[in-house]
Amino acid sequence: MKKNILGILGIICLFLFVSCEDFLDRSPLTEITAKDYFKTASDLETYTNRFYQTFISVPIDDVGSDNVTISTNANTMYTMVNSNGVSSSNVGGWDKSDWEKLRLINYMLDNIHPEEMTIAEADLNHYIGLAKFFRGDYYYKKVKNYSAVPYYDKAMVDTDEDLYKTSDSREVVVNAVISDLEFAATHIKPALGQRTRVNQYAALALLARVCLHEATYRKYHTELGLAASANTFLEKAISACEKIMNSGQFEIYGSSAADYAALFCSPKLRDNKEILMFMECDQTLGKGNNTHTVLGMYWGLTRSLMEDYQMKDGTAFNPLKADGTHKSYLELFENRDPRFKETFAYPGFNISPEIAGNSDYIPKTTYGGLDQIKFYPKQTSQRVGWNMNYTSLPLYRYAEVLLIYAEAKAENGSLTQADLDKSVNQIRARVSMPKINLSGNVLEDIRRERRIELACEGFRLDDVKRWAKGEELMGKRPQGIYIHGYGAFDVTGDGEPDVAILHDADDLSPIAHLPAAVQAKIEKEYLYDSNGNRTSIYLSSADGKSGYLEFVTSENRKWENRFYYMPIPKHQLQLNPNLIQSPGWENY
Repeated sequence: MKKNILGILGIICLFLFVSCEDFLDRSPLTEITAKDYFKTASDLETYTNRFYQTFISVPIDDVGSDNVTISTNANTMYTMVNSNGVSSSNVGGWDKSDWEKLRLINYMLDNIHPEEMTIAEADLNHYIGLAKFFRGDYYYKKVKNYSAVPYYDKAMVDTDEDLYKTSDSREVVVNAVISDLEFAATHIKPALGQRTRVNQYAALALLARVCLHEATYRKYHTELGLAASANTFLEKAISACEKIMNSGQFEIYGSSAADYAALFCSPKLRDNKEILMFMECDQTLGKGNNTHTVLGMYWGLTRSLMEDYQMKDGTAFNPLKADGTHKSYLELFENRDPRFKETFAYPGFNISPEIAGNSDYIPKTTYGGLDQIKFYPKQTSQRVGWNMNYTSLPLYRYAEVLLIYAEAKAENGSLTQADLDKSVNQIRARVSMPKINLSGNVLEDIRRERRIELACEGFRLDDVKRWAKGEELMGKRPQGIYIHGYGAFDVTGDGEPDVAILHDADDLSPIAHLPAAVQAKIEKEYLYDSNGNRTSIYLSSADGKSGYLEFVTSENRKWENRFYYMPIPKHQLQLNPNLIQSPGWENY
């Protein structure tokens, strides 16, 4: 552990600060020290800019959760549940580059000496708040992964005995996290003109996010013995949300499904009042993203997520028709919550509608047939190349704040209809969905609304874990669309078949009635190869001739409670025998 935690031992200030122009004249380069450098607000601004480069990323998918069928990219959670193939001997994480992020923060906090600086107190506290914002975010991610971890609030050197300390308890680490985030939320400036930088409201949003997560984790994971403290965190989450809601600075953007979609594929978000903080991607800035990869490249979305989208009138979706038969692919999209067609590739979706003659998109049945379009850049001009998609991406948005507020109040028993109307129902009003009422199982309604509104934004796996729903939601085989039997079917809505599911390449009898030209152009997927072995997909019925698309890797899918955490790598436990292995992983 000593080697990995330190990582940048021997890195002197020259290495850390050579990008700073204003200090170059202060001392010879070989004599630069932290005392020479941390003098002004400009110095702190330059240093804290490094935090954004190291920490900021935007999730654009829910890979690893029950929202996604399977991913062809390596994913630890899928390896766990599908093959039990993760152990402390082969797991990643806890490496040098990870701990260097923490040292970068603590180095600054260690070397701030106000009596030696030329800086206003408010400016100083702003930059200290930024450091604590990122440290709080860093350590809460550690808690989510491992529960108990060593807590370091100073930059370690190789002579520190604490390098070999034991893990601090979850309570100790979380209390430190909340202290950091409360300081950040109090002292970071609002600075709404700079929403690409952490501002006070983003700090409040992170505080609310962490407090809700910790409160519900303690409440539902009774094995921790911390349920009695859950309400304290719920109250903190509510308070942080109310400060944002009462500021008058934010609102749900727009009044249509197109406005909802625009949050995830617009070139500019700077003036959008739903956005607390965003990542700006702009060709003139030389900064792009890879959001085009969400569509049919590596994963598909699940039947489970698809079915949670209600009908337009607010009633539950029924996959069966009145006669008891399953709805066709095309019928899945009829009269649904408008957000459904802004998240799933729908019949007739065209990736480049401005190009004459461009054909409609064909969903990937090898991923389940339910493809993601949320975050996909809608204009060809926005998709220039790899890491060259120019759509800005939300980091913290007001809709999440409202969902946190409603869920926290439902969890502590204080939720009223007025609370629902100023939170969840504002979100639903954007797309003209009926209000949620206090009657019935309102907590489940809020959880469903969270799943829908925040789909593909990286929250789902954390939600499943904090609600202790792993067995219920992750232990099931992920499914895609329903296939009525071998043969071809229409996925674009033009009345012509586009895709065929067949037993194998030697048996084309289910499509023999189609004209040769149609047979030639449709996409064919086979359940068995020439040797009689299953390919990547199969059908869920007993005879394998109809049913929901499933995946070979999911046949032995199994949830175990240790999967709520990640194991600490075995070699790290050997470097520091005082570390405590994550719960449930002691013998793996």
